[in-house]
Amino acid sequence: MSEDWITYMTAGDLLARAQAERAALAALWQGLTPEQMTRRPGPQPGWSVKDLVAHITWWEQSATNWVSRALSGELLTRTETPDELNARIFADNHDLPLATVLASFNASWKPLEDLLLRLSDEEINDATVCNIRDMPLLYFLAGNTFAHYADHFDQLQSYARRMRAEDGDKP
Repeated sequence: MSEDWITYMTAGDLLARAQAERAALAALWQGLTPEQMTRRPGPQPGWSVKDLVAHITWWEQSATNWVSRALSGELLTRTETPDELNARIFADNHDLPLATVLASFNASWKPLEDLLLRLSDEEINDATVCNIRDMPLLYFLAGNTFAHYADHFDQLQSYARRMRAEDGDKP
């Protein structure tokens, strides 16, 4: 994120920001052709837009799962580094059809939204209520929603602009 790290957010503000920035990210690939969505390299070296969508989806689904488990008292430990996880996510998803990845992305929002709607301001901001992987819940949720979307926004935006410019050059 390009801003100072957030130290407090209301549940409503967290939900609104995650929802708005997710929609802005998804808008970037609207209008791209299936070939442009699956072309490698795409927005990142070795990754297509489809791969990036699968990556975002996996982290959203996992965040929902991990927060629910942590709130029920389960102690969560990390066995893989983020880079190892990202490599596994890519390997598990790179051969999936584009339609499957997009459907998973669309379906992943509702459980996350439901979770965010259930959380109180205190649960989100009090590090003693829920601590996931040595970070307060607010940091974990921001890191798997709007801060994560921001990590990929510029590359995806640049790629989408380049694809649209190439289409404009065609007779």
